[in-house]
Amino acid sequence: MTSDDRIDIHKDLSGSLRSNLDVHLKKIIALFKLIVCNHKIDDLEKKLYLHSYANCEITHMLNAILNSRVKNIDDKKEKILEFEELHERLHKLQEKVLIEYKNNGIIDENTYEDFAVVEFQFVQKLTGLVIESENYEKNFDGLTNIFNRKYFFEKVEYDFSKSRRTRTDFTVVMADIDYFKQINDKYGHQVGDEVLIEISKIFVEHIRAYDIVARYGGEEFVFFIYSDARETVTIFKRIEKLLQEEMLEVDHHKIDLKCSFGIAQDRDNLSIYELVSLADKALYEAKKQGRNQIVVV
Repeated sequence: MTSDDRIDIHKDLSGSLRSNLDVHLKKIIALFKLIVCNHKIDDLEKKLYLHSYANCEITHMLNAILNSRVKNIDDKKEKILEFEELHERLHKLQEKVLIEYKNNGIIDENTYEDFAVVEFQFVQKLTGLVIESENYEKNFDGLTNIFNRKYFFEKVEYDFSKSRRTRTDFTVVMADIDYFKQINDKYGHQVGDEVLIEISKIFVEHIRAYDIVARYGGEEFVFFIYSDARETVTIFKRIEKLLQEEMLEVDHHKIDLKCSFGIAQDRDNLSIYELVSLADKALYEAKKQGRNQIVVV
């Protein structure tokens, strides 16, 4: 995964959508001005190119999002695909409007109504995505750029209920950086912050796209993993092995970074909060056993 892939698409999305909304509205105003003022079109091919779906900034942006390997995009994918379909339809109607105007000097009433309706729907959906993306930023931890604790419980509440209904295996995992206070004391809190950022990237890159990780608080992290305990242990053993084999280099300091993990297998009679508490007890047991351990309950 490249550094570009690590950019949190949700935080970039609101700014990109907002600027593209402005560009889009200017193009539509120019199109209406052309028709209302009865301007002659001598360069239809150029106009069609400027208003084409393939040449649109929004098309490029949406394709970049959908083709990215950024985690946590799945919950937005359906809305983006729906919006893209509407966007492509709008461009086809724009093309039809231009061709009719060029050939006949007037636009058929049905063509205009189709275009006006889709244009209205498009602006509404685009504006809605801007607002939603701006609000979405509140769901992220400001330092590590992964989900925060509050949003973890909001998002997992749905995943949790769905998994129970469909009898899908899942586990809850709590993780804690071993001896993190010593890192802060020895190298300073700025280095400590960089360690939290780097370990967050490692977690995001080594769980699967549909699993969830959030910063629980301080140096603690919480995961919702779509696997039974056995497979979840395999996932976190890989992370554990990676941390054992590689020194983390932060601000010219080589840091021997280790983590402890507590894993709780789903139990039908427990709520998500109780499962997190159970995973936290397993984490405490891992610390008690000497740290750099994985304990399953």
